[in-house]
Amino acid sequence: MPTGEIYFKHSLRVNGYLCKGCTACMRTCPTAAIRIREGKAVISENKCVDCGECIKACPHKAIYIKQDDFGLIENYKYRVCLVPTTFIGQFDTKYKTKAIYSCLIRLGFTHIYEVEHEVARMMELYNLYMEAHPEIRTFISPYCPAVTRLIQVRFPSLVDNVIHVRAPLELASRVITKKLIDEGARPESIGVFYVTPCAAKIAAVKYPVSGKDTCVAGVINMDFLYNKVMLMLHDSDKNAQPINHTLNSRDVQWSLAGGEAPHFKGAHYAVDGLQNVLNFLERLEDEAIDAPGLVEMRICDQGCVGGVLTTQDRFVARKRLEYRARLFERLERSKIRETPPEDHTLTPQWIKDMEISEIKPRSIYKLNDNYAEAFKMAERMKKIEKALPGVNCSACGAPSCAALAEDIVRGDASADTCVFINPLSQTSKDAMKRIWGDRIKDTNKED
Repeated sequence: MPTGEIYFKHSLRVNGYLCKGCTACMRTCPTAAIRIREGKAVISENKCVDCGECIKACPHKAIYIKQDDFGLIENYKYRVCLVPTTFIGQFDTKYKTKAIYSCLIRLGFTHIYEVEHEVARMMELYNLYMEAHPEIRTFISPYCPAVTRLIQVRFPSLVDNVIHVRAPLELASRVITKKLIDEGARPESIGVFYVTPCAAKIAAVKYPVSGKDTCVAGVINMDFLYNKVMLMLHDSDKNAQPINHTLNSRDVQWSLAGGEAPHFKGAHYAVDGLQNVLNFLERLEDEAIDAPGLVEMRICDQGCVGGVLTTQDRFVARKRLEYRARLFERLERSKIRETPPEDHTLTPQWIKDMEISEIKPRSIYKLNDNYAEAFKMAERMKKIEKALPGVNCSACGAPSCAALAEDIVRGDASADTCVFINPLSQTSKDAMKRIWGDRIKDTNKED
């Protein structure tokens, strides 16, 4: 794989024992981050955006997401489970939220805090940024870290369109940490553990775009924690305690496709699903569309309920969250909340902690730091690609002929790996010619 500065890290891993080198993952990757080497998939650090499409495509379950050891929670006196509402949506509505919370307490957590408690403050942060940058016509929500990374590597000209604010989980972790400190807890005794529905949010915690420190001590895969809770739910109701929180119907649906953008003034757009996101960004970059206002984007279909670490059908999970939102609507109308509305004032420190000074372009097409040399490499790459058959068969271990041409120019592959140019035998050559005709290069003829 390409060498040089590593500017991204990712949470995806390949199980070499299970991987069969079938190319399914490589073919579905939106940034051409995967190659087949020695019969196994290899993921490029610099190109992977942790979208998780490779996990969905792999028929052998060979790609997985590395999580922190659950035993890490025991290192802290105050163990906070930072829960997105998506996690609650994994459970049938017959299970009350207080019963799920009770199971989490029994598993060892001392506090549970839902990320969406901070939606009001996040909205204010978005508005502050948009008001401060009237020169930007189209603002892209920073909610989905996979979208931000995708823009960095594939649409670098759009990095300034992303609202330069960190993800809600970062604000939520800071708010709950401050609350515990105000109650007398020592900072080093507090461990905040985020329950993630996808790989991208692990990367956002471990290797944040902002480069700033995180208040999150660890990340737990949602499917892992769901299975633990389900084993306990049958006898949890008798131990469950009432929950006094201040979530509302808007907050509960924030992570869903279309749950974010409508709450802002002016024009707004909601785009979900990888291919839809790619198409929208391509047209936006080419100025083929005019989209003034806020664009909400989710790599996963239907939003976070479609994350690769969720356990339930995304449409079913969405309906469960919509049902929960209706329950909160009834509470709002009846005005019988047990807890008064929380003060969502933003402190100057939180504003400072949440801002991102710069989102750097990380173009996957950069060939060399020296412009003249990069130009020569680009010209050579064009010539090599033109000489290749253009069928994108992936037999060379690259997802396309264009990707192979790039690998050759970078010194990571050779033209001999193309089975069209270098058939293994005359018999295979004749067979391929019957299929592909004159695209097969006759290496026995002199130029």
